[in-house]
Amino acid sequence: MKISAIQGDITQVDVDAIVFPAEEDKGLKRRVEDRLLERAGTEVEQETVARGPLHVGDTILTSGGNLRCRYVIHAPMTAEDVRRSTLAALRCAAGNHLRTVAIPAFPRGEQATNALVSALLDFHLEGGLEEIFIVGQGEIVGTLERRIGPDN
Repeated sequence: MKISAIQGDITQVDVDAIVFPAEEDKGLKRRVEDRLLERAGTEVEQETVARGPLHVGDTILTSGGNLRCRYVIHAPMTAEDVRRSTLAALRCAAGNHLRTVAIPAFPRGEQATNALVSALLDFHLEGGLEEIFIVGQGEIVGTLERRIGPDN
């Protein structure tokens, strides 16, 4: 399994699924959710609402709507729960026989970065996916590249 950190827009990465880290903070959630839903279409929102509320550690797999990916994995995530939510999302992808996944890299500080790297390395031992892309902007991508290493 390969793990890559790349600069870019997660909705433009050619993968089976993208992870949508639903935020508990309503202001940030609305901005991220609105941007995703604008590109994905209302079908994705309707699928999510129909399946009920999510809690940290839970996931919902929906279609990708108008996005390049076939699926969206919705995983509630706070800075404190990055590790748990990331593992849940990756296990959801593997359990649904997906091969490639893109996860957004939000700059949430050292604790969240450590948790994300920990989840990636733990899942790497479990396996089940061909490639995981961590997609973000700015220095967070460089930090993640250094942390996960070239020979993951």
